[in-house]
Amino acid sequence: MTLHILRDPPPAELARALAEFERQFTYPLGQGRSFSISHGDDYPRFFRAMGDAASLVLEENGRVLGSLGIAIRRILLPEGRRHTVAYFGDLKVDPVARKAFAFLQLAWAADKWLHGKASAGFGVVMDGTRVTPDAYTGRFGIPAARVLGKTIVWQFPCAPGSHNAQHEIWRGTPQRVEECYRRLSRGRYACPGADPAVRSEMTPVWLLQPGGLACGLVEDTRRCKRLLADDGTELRSGHLSFFAWQTPAAGAALLDAALGYAGRAGHPALFVAVAPEDAPALEAALGPREKIVAPATVFGHGLDDEILWNINTAEI
Repeated sequence: MTLHILRDPPPAELARALAEFERQFTYPLGQGRSFSISHGDDYPRFFRAMGDAASLVLEENGRVLGSLGIAIRRILLPEGRRHTVAYFGDLKVDPVARKAFAFLQLAWAADKWLHGKASAGFGVVMDGTRVTPDAYTGRFGIPAARVLGKTIVWQFPCAPGSHNAQHEIWRGTPQRVEECYRRLSRGRYACPGADPAVRSEMTPVWLLQPGGLACGLVEDTRRCKRLLADDGTELRSGHLSFFAWQTPAAGAALLDAALGYAGRAGHPALFVAVAPEDAPALEAALGPREKIVAPATVFGHGLDDEILWNINTAEI
């Protein structure tokens, strides 16, 4: 087997093999629904949007047998200080390669690539995923991953024409939105930074509640990651990133504005992640809404558990 450490677009032949490899993996999205993922011709781009990144790919005779994505990124600690960590995702191993220690080769290569760059790391796994990190870490020199927290992914439909002129007062600047996000995320882990222009096909829209009680960013991932239904059609959706709020009413109002901007950009739906502890109050403020609900779990090492997380769905 050959290990490729990809930081830029792979050669065309390897890109085609990666596309074929990805199609065999599906993921749960709500009750009775699933999807597959396509990272396109520039496989590592999704992780480059978060920071210094690499996609590790195992290939043998033109066939991809496994992959693992890593990004060195900054997160906010509960006290508000920034901390450098490794973000892991896109771990996939072909079933025929599982007995050939493909996972161990990826894990050892990741450990070597990360040496001296970060001492803590995390990843987000959708609930219902058959094998989770706590089952395959903690052995053979691989740091043990444990459950750090939970998040809930909501997907709302965007009503046509829901954007209106009142939403324009919510437009903010990247600097002001990130300042608000840092302030409203105190007491929890949060995921600032990243470069939405690297991953978003639509022009990113930064939103700030006029009183500073809520904030967010409307973007998509169509430049580096698309979700595909079982019939091959794209499950096109925007994402509300950097979402934080002080009061449920402010959070619900910002989400309404985000739905308007996502709909105006041509997205029929919008993803957003909320902490399970926040969900009941926000649902009450939103009122009855159609939505898909998909819980997920944050796994990691070197970080504390039992702390809330502000997660960006554009990075899962």
